[in-house]
Amino acid sequence: MKKYTFSFTGASALIAETLVIAEEYERLQDWKEVQKSLMDSNLLNKVKEVTFKREFAEIKKRLSLLTAPQLELMVHGSLDEAKAMILLSLIKAYPLIKDFITEVLLNKYLVFDRLLTETDYIRFFNTKSFLHAELNEITEITAKKVKQVVYKLLEQVGLITNTKNGTIIRPLLSTNALNVIVADNPSFLTAFLFSTEEIKAYYMK
Repeated sequence: MKKYTFSFTGASALIAETLVIAEEYERLQDWKEVQKSLMDSNLLNKVKEVTFKREFAEIKKRLSLLTAPQLELMVHGSLDEAKAMILLSLIKAYPLIKDFITEVLLNKYLVFDRLLTETDYIRFFNTKSFLHAELNEITEITAKKVKQVVYKLLEQVGLITNTKNGTIIRPLLSTNALNVIVADNPSFLTAFLFSTEEIKAYYMK
């Protein structure tokens, strides 16, 4: 069981910033050079150095978990394809986000219950607190921040319509997006609200 970490609370999805950094990494192929280039040119338009360093560290962690074809699609594909790769990087980097999507959103979506409520998150949090001691160690303020950012992330990558009782929606994946995800691990499609049967059907094509 992977430990839950909460560093994503300081960095949301950062879609525009992620695309800039991905492009720079494709060009330079060296993370130290990427960081230097971004700081020298202020491509992320960050006034505070501490903000830049925090966001760069999180985005680097996420992008480092993607395969070369996934990074290529993020940089050269459509905005929807880029968002799909960002969602993929998020579920790879943060087990809590992966669990919430695959255990709550997916199950509700499959039974045509498309409204994500406050109760859904509270039930998830309370259940996971028995399995993850780290959830019991954070403050109430941090717990609220975690929920707030999780919902914001879901909205930014297109899994819910808004952060307050949003409707759950399944992202439309292009053939290219499907291919780079399945080539990595077909089970990742559960984060895009695919059922096990749908994944098997696609994988057996």
